[in-house]
Amino acid sequence: MLHNVVVNLKNSKVLYGYYRTDTNSHDPSIVPNDLPVSMTIDPQDGGPAVTFRLEDAKAVFFVNSFTGSPAQQDVRFFDTLSIHPFLWVRLTFQDGEIMEGRVSNDIDLLTKNAFQLFPVDELTNNRSLFVPKTSLSSFQIIGLLEAQAIQREVA
Repeated sequence: MLHNVVVNLKNSKVLYGYYRTDTNSHDPSIVPNDLPVSMTIDPQDGGPAVTFRLEDAKAVFFVNSFTGSPAQQDVRFFDTLSIHPFLWVRLTFQDGEIMEGRVSNDIDLLTKNAFQLFPVDELTNNRSLFVPKTSLSSFQIIGLLEAQAIQREVA
């Protein structure tokens, strides 16, 4: 299946083209669940195929058409709300063990190889632990925690 894509590269270049997947579906709403580390797109203008590393992209947009609307305003519901400093999460390890706790709500959760988890069980011997992402089979965000709630738990 060919998907219309717009690729914004980190060097400010923008690529318009078609990304081919092995999916036999012709439903344009179906997009891949993941992308490879190296992608090849056929440019919209019919030029030679362009290959780029996914790490060089700012974002890959799967679009309905290549002509966007300059008047379009992105819908952002939470601009007026404060950002909560912690996330309540449920982890499932590859061996099946399930653990809940809180993690910092920041970019490190996405960019680091491991993250720090603070258990919620007050009787546990663990003050915190570092969890390598490769040890997980599932990561779920259950909710948001305020800083004040955390301070009460520590006190």
